[in-house]
Amino acid sequence: MDSEKIKFSLRKCGLKKSDTIVLHADAGVAAQIITSEKNKLNYLINLLLKYVGNRGNIIVPTFTYSACKNNSFEKNDQSEVGLFSETFRKLKKVKRTDHPIFSFAIFGKKFGYFNKADINTCFGKNSIFGLFHKLNVKIVCLGCDIDRITFTHYVEEFYKVYYRYNKIFNIYLKNKKKTVSTNYYVRKSNIKNNIDLKRLNKYLVKKKRIKISNFGRYNLIVINSKDFFLSFVELLKKNKKSLIKN
Repeated sequence: MDSEKIKFSLRKCGLKKSDTIVLHADAGVAAQIITSEKNKLNYLINLLLKYVGNRGNIIVPTFTYSACKNNSFEKNDQSEVGLFSETFRKLKKVKRTDHPIFSFAIFGKKFGYFNKADINTCFGKNSIFGLFHKLNVKIVCLGCDIDRITFTHYVEEFYKVYYRYNKIFNIYLKNKKKTVSTNYYVRKSNIKNNIDLKRLNKYLVKKKRIKISNFGRYNLIVINSKDFFLSFVELLKKNKKSLIKN
């Protein structure tokens, strides 16, 4: 897969310059790329950055779930959600948000806007996920399926699903030298509630609210955040168990 085929796949899914993209990606997609560059993953990331341009924004999860156990977070802590995420985080032109559990690495001029999100909540109305909803960002899955989309938990908290509850974590921010309390809408351990978005995927296809194209051996998936939210809520109204394994 060369650069032209990559760009073709991006265009086919409606991605364009100046877009704001929340990107969930598996580093394995880079192995299939044809290039003389030694580091194929860096090549792919730089190609994506050039594709959206200086007016666009790429936002990548750099979550640190361990902060819930060790009660501390530092901006230089390693991302715990994969090689793609950690590689993106380390880029000089990328900045990381302040949330101690659900931080994001961001390329683009909207960093300041997103970094003003309320860090006293993980998935509440004024969280970064609330801003994703407000701006109707494009949620992208590259080499992974939609079960990876963390925006899911924002919709669950909005709808107040029965299988999650609010839990407060007090975490020390080493960079700011202060402790913050953040509300995390966690799963209830006494209820079977593993996420399963197969029904949602079929529903999105049925409603024509999802775009899918081939990315070599993998898929590229794009969903607008408002379409994701709407579809999720519509299914929950039909069946409160429709989006979990039970």
